[in-house]
Amino acid sequence: MLPGMTNGKRVLVIGAGTMGTAWARMLADGRVPGVGLAGVVDIDGARALELANATGTRAFGDIAGAVRQTRPDAAYVATPDAVHRAPVEELVALGVPVLVEKPLATTVEDAESMAATVRTSGLHAEVNWMQRWNPPMAEAARAVAGGELGDVRLFNARLNQPVTSPRERLHWSGGTTPAWYLMSHLFDLALWMGRKRAISVYALGGRGELAGHGIETYDWVHAIVRYADGADGVFEACWILPESWPTSSDLAVRVVGTRGAVEADGGRQGLSVATDRYRFPATLQWAPQRLTAFLRAAEAGGPPGASFDDGVLVTRLLVALHRSLESGNVERVE
Repeated sequence: MLPGMTNGKRVLVIGAGTMGTAWARMLADGRVPGVGLAGVVDIDGARALELANATGTRAFGDIAGAVRQTRPDAAYVATPDAVHRAPVEELVALGVPVLVEKPLATTVEDAESMAATVRTSGLHAEVNWMQRWNPPMAEAARAVAGGELGDVRLFNARLNQPVTSPRERLHWSGGTTPAWYLMSHLFDLALWMGRKRAISVYALGGRGELAGHGIETYDWVHAIVRYADGADGVFEACWILPESWPTSSDLAVRVVGTRGAVEADGGRQGLSVATDRYRFPATLQWAPQRLTAFLRAAEAGGPPGASFDDGVLVTRLLVALHRSLESGNVERVE
């Protein structure tokens, strides 16, 4: 049982892809004390059944039936980027608190609709901007919030992954981009740490390597963002690091202010092991802490750790970024 909670919790997982599988296994393995797996929902019945069998739970093909039969305390939505709206709005209508994967949506219309639905319902809902719980990022945010850096003037951040991520792990990678899937985290971290309003973005990207594997998306994206107070940010998301890259992600964030700077490395996580090979174990697994924070806030009625309103702001910036990729121009953020 989670400290401060009246009883154990059960979470319904929506989507049996990469993230849904990871979180279902995390719950089934008991890595979140006091929280269990209520069931797995996926429109692909075979995929749902495979994950359910692997995690010792029940498989469902529709949300309403799963909620009716399992009565979960909350739901985690891990469907592909562009199809969050329908499951989120259905769950809210059924009275189930929702934690939805980032980005909130790939259109401003969908993002605003979900945010409005949540506000009207009064139900607790959050976007899974999980890097906010990554210990190095959390420490960097505390330094910024404590005023140690003075007035934040620029961000420089990257989040890259080996080519095996889009080629083998994410079966729908051709339906998204490194900006939606990776850079969205960076935009959220900048928003979270700086609370600045983005007004324009200029983006460049390249294609070719992934297309050679039948995946029609960008290999990398670079973006320059200007904020309303004159600050700016330079961001990088790359999906073609070599297979031999020693970590599952290459994440670094630098924040520079008028009185100081902070740099956080979220990839290596502070531990290396050299035996017959050299590796960086994933020691700081913060997903359980992130889910715990969501469930505690949902029960206590506290403020969300990552609100839908912030999700809307990041979606607005990402939509403008993709316009810039196509136009080659600086694009205003709506």
